[in-house]
Amino acid sequence: MERVDVTGEVCPRPALIVRRRLGDLEAGDELLVRGDYPPAEHNLRRTCTKHGYEVEDRPAPDDAEGGFELLIRPTADDPIEGDP
Repeated sequence: MERVDVTGEVCPRPALIVRRRLGDLEAGDELLVRGDYPPAEHNLRRTCTKHGYEVEDRPAPDDAEGGFELLIRPTADDPIEGDP
């Protein structure tokens, strides 16, 4: 499982960082995203769902006050390569 931490980043940076990583995911891969900016969580969910990725809530670590963790995985056999 790949991990990316966008804690401390504000929009649009979290989406840009995650989009780059999504382009490398293949069927069966997972990307765990950790952050602390609520608008970024909303934008990531919307973007990932729109482009064929499943988004699952994960419990945020105790040290991530107000933070979030999302587990993202491709839902299609052939996710959109390089353009999540």
